[in-house]
Amino acid sequence: MTRYLVLMACGSVVALGCLLLYTADPTPGWLAETDPALLPMATRQRVVIFLVDTFDALDDHGVSVQSVVQQQCAACAVQPVNLHGDLSLASLREALERVLTLAQQQPTGTTALVNLSLGTYTYDALLHDRVRALDLAGLPIIASAGNDHISTPFYPAAFPEVLGVCSSTRYTRVKASYSNFGPWVSLCAPGLQYVMRPLQQGDLASGTSFASPMVAGVLGHLLLEAPCASPRAGLRALRRTAEPSPDPQYAMGAGLLNAHTAGQYLQRLYPCEYPSGVWERLRTRLARLGTGLALYSGLLLYFFVSIFAVPFGVAFVLDKLEQRAVRRELQALQRAYTEGPLYRQQRLLTFHAAFVRTQRVRRRDRAELAALLHAVYVCGEPCGWCGRAAVPSAPDGWELPVAYEACSRCGWEMAPAPQPDTDDNEPLEPI
Repeated sequence: MTRYLVLMACGSVVALGCLLLYTADPTPGWLAETDPALLPMATRQRVVIFLVDTFDALDDHGVSVQSVVQQQCAACAVQPVNLHGDLSLASLREALERVLTLAQQQPTGTTALVNLSLGTYTYDALLHDRVRALDLAGLPIIASAGNDHISTPFYPAAFPEVLGVCSSTRYTRVKASYSNFGPWVSLCAPGLQYVMRPLQQGDLASGTSFASPMVAGVLGHLLLEAPCASPRAGLRALRRTAEPSPDPQYAMGAGLLNAHTAGQYLQRLYPCEYPSGVWERLRTRLARLGTGLALYSGLLLYFFVSIFAVPFGVAFVLDKLEQRAVRRELQALQRAYTEGPLYRQQRLLTFHAAFVRTQRVRRRDRAELAALLHAVYVCGEPCGWCGRAAVPSAPDGWELPVAYEACSRCGWEMAPAPQPDTDDNEPLEPI
């Protein structure tokens, strides 16, 4: 018993510790000393999205990408980083260095994102170093997964620091026929987008190049709506709230983009309602702790009721019912010997009537019936079961040499005797 109590006490302490961690301040002070990029930016006032692409007159791919971003986040600032048609690895590395420099020059309260609607199937260690530098600086990178319908890693989307985005159909929500896929993909979004260019009518464009800026625009909008959430928290929200893909044939990362659920996730976990004063923060924490303790107490009460109280209660009730049945049986046996002949005859007639009706004797009545039969046999009384006349008292008195389970006069047993089959037309033979 002591061992079980110790285990229960340890479990209660662990649960209480988890409750305290849950109600603790989500932005502890030691986090600021180790990694400032992980801290939520409570003073965020601006989100800028760097678009590393081509923005020339003959190649306006970046203009279409910018259109998709602004459709998802009109309040986000867009900063083009023009490659001028040079999609070489050296040009891309230089562009990422420029992005890092521009991000460091942004005013306080600005969160920067990077979108790359381009890539290569060639792994480049120097390019990976540039991506790591941006990730350490707290700049999330969203990149397209490619349009060749293969699972070969496509860089920079395949880098672990990058959110690689594949393309899905807009209505059936399955993988687009052209989109790349694989375990290196992080998320999937619709690739068919309505794009607008200056001095031109709108047009439809498709490809992972337009699924990626959609995710970047959604992330920028979510960070503006939840200014206390860090960029990494926004990326985590996109992954955790993604809808499972109905197309399990292809690896599509965490699933399909769900902007509405991701926004609710961020606003619920990172609300900007924490008071700045020490006493106000303490009061808020105590209020949260009280709510958590109430929930914890309710769960603990339910645990004890469901695991301990209910089984013990049922066992207690069954034990009481069994004890009452034993007491009734002992009382019935005692009355069978101590009451008068009239009582014994009435009880035997009652048992016999029930036996004639059901052709059986209930299990709880067998002991009393045997006692009654033995009592009328010992006392020399008429048998109320079979109706036979009285016999002299038993010479052995109240001693019962064998188990008395039948009437001594009619030989009754616990089942009716079978009746012989006779034919009415067959003549009877003399005995």
